[in-house]
Amino acid sequence: MSRDQRIVILADTHTGDRTPVLDAALLRAVEAEQPDRIFHAGDVCKPEVIERLSQIAPTNAVQGNRDWFMRYHLPMECLCEINGVRITLAHGHMSIWEWFLNYVFLFLFGTMSGHRHFQKKLAKKYPQSDLIIYGHIHRRQDEVMDGIRFINPGVSYPERRNQFKSQYAVLTVTAAGKVLAAFKSVPPDLPAPV
Repeated sequence: MSRDQRIVILADTHTGDRTPVLDAALLRAVEAEQPDRIFHAGDVCKPEVIERLSQIAPTNAVQGNRDWFMRYHLPMECLCEINGVRITLAHGHMSIWEWFLNYVFLFLFGTMSGHRHFQKKLAKKYPQSDLIIYGHIHRRQDEVMDGIRFINPGVSYPERRNQFKSQYAVLTVTAAGKVLAAFKSVPPDLPAPV
């Protein structure tokens, strides 16, 4: 018999790339969620991140564009089915060449592709999915497009776009196959008083 599954979703931790260490407050928050599993939607940047998360719950992670640059090899996608819900985990940048072209457009025309551009590409690549979890854009999303639900947990390290509060999402896939999502933020650890 199926049971509800609780999944913590992270993306874009950028540990060793944009931040020196994985946010300790985020780790405590993830642990407090008592997840059945953890999904990381790419830009992990250091194997130690997945090793640490795996101490909390079984962790699936995919390769982001920064992982590619840092030569951290992860699968490009993770496909699974939980309680009848077909889930795809991907970073969302599609390929390093698409990532590069996006920055060419930014340089030439002063604009980049928005989240719907990435969602359309993901929907075309994974039409069998009921739910696509992705990262890359550093912005939270929870919407349905072309019959597919898209969830982006936001950026999982403290930075200006998240008001310096690491972001994550908690996904519950009920035994009946209903998907519930909640976005959460954690303030960074404050320095110890002197």
